Amino acid sequence: MMREDLRRRLRELGVVKGVRELRTLEPRPSTAIEDLVSGRFHTTSHGQCFVAEETYPLDHTHGDLPLSSFLELSPQAVAHMEQDARVADVDLGNVCFLDTETTGLSGGTGTMAFIIGLGFFEEGGFRLQQYFLRDPGDEPAMVEALMDHFPTFEALISFNGRAFDVPIIENRFILARVVPPLQGKVHVDLLHPARRLWRYALSSCALTSLEREVLGVHRQQADVPSGVIPFLYRNYLRTGDARDMERVLYHNKVDILSMVTLAARLCRAYVDPWPGQGSGGGRQLGPAEFYALGRWYADEGRGGEAERAYRSALRRCPRPGSPLRTRILRELAYLLKRDGRRGEAFTFWQQLSLESSPDTAGVLAHVELAKYFEWHVEDLTRAAEWTRAALELVEAWSAGKRRDDTVADLRHRLSRLERKLGDE
Repeated sequence: MMREDLRRRLRELGVVKGVRELRTLEPRPSTAIEDLVSGRFHTTSHGQCFVAEETYPLDHTHGDLPLSSFLELSPQAVAHMEQDARVADVDLGNVCFLDTETTGLSGGTGTMAFIIGLGFFEEGGFRLQQYFLRDPGDEPAMVEALMDHFPTFEALISFNGRAFDVPIIENRFILARVVPPLQGKVHVDLLHPARRLWRYALSSCALTSLEREVLGVHRQQADVPSGVIPFLYRNYLRTGDARDMERVLYHNKVDILSMVTLAARLCRAYVDPWPGQGSGGGRQLGPAEFYALGRWYADEGRGGEAERAYRSALRRCPRPGSPLRTRILRELAYLLKRDGRRGEAFTFWQQLSLESSPDTAGVLAHVELAKYFEWHVEDLTRAAEWTRAALELVEAWSAGKRRDDTVADLRHRLSRLERKLGDE
């Protein structure tokens, strides 16, 4: 029968109905982590820590790319993608893919990494090592083991590791009174280029979203959501039952494998995205991705490639008036204008004026056409016509400072044009 003190506590919490019929549940038998996954105990001067280990062949396919696709990249291409010249001198066969699972999702000094997962290439395969804290007291042993391992790698690759994983690891090393071995290490954080490429194509650039929408990775039911992992670890410490930890290790393993093929996919898309050249790795880029690449190239001053990307995006975005097509037309027209090719830009400003709703982009196109006719064609009549059309659009806007300021600017422009017409 249920103990009286437990029955009393349930009543105090408002649980009354059915308490009499409750029986004490049989405790769930605990299972140690070493009985669930392949691994070994790593012995240090501070004791032992458990390391789960697994090796994959280079031709192992994760999603629609093999792990070896990463080794086919050039360090120079990765350096350009990451915008860090130091990466160009890195041997890509000697990098460490890093991911952690922690006791909290907000970081900070009190957050502990209870799994530190490392993935790296060696001896014709891809090695996965996951350092697991069976107990927080094992942390000094984990720190010592990683002190020996981290310096052997030339660079790190992570997904949001610069903001989350690495600071947590460094905090734990500092608390252990050890100089963090990751300080100054070359670090490629895939989150930032992933956002640059897919921010207009996907509603989320979380790793699980990229797996599903881009990489073709489908996680098994054994996976667990990131948000519940800290709770599962606390429950493991309370019960000693590691069965949920096997699922957390699976989650960490897939994160690391996904980083390998994500790095390959990102670099291929950035370096050589053009159809028919085999660089897309199975999935052709869509209009939003070509638009993002155009902006990326333009920011780097690579005008020719930016123009090619924008034109590729435009061909794949046939629906007039869509927000994406509006952006593409605007950026392509601006690019051509900055390049001094105003006659070519005129075509796209005209398209934008016809396709856009009477919002900022539509008015912008009208104004650019007015400028073109005034300054480059020297047709003041048509310049005034486009200005009047823009003014009509703006006067239909909702009342507010934006409308008032724009109306004032257009009226000033129109007055100047009308004075010049009168002087002819």
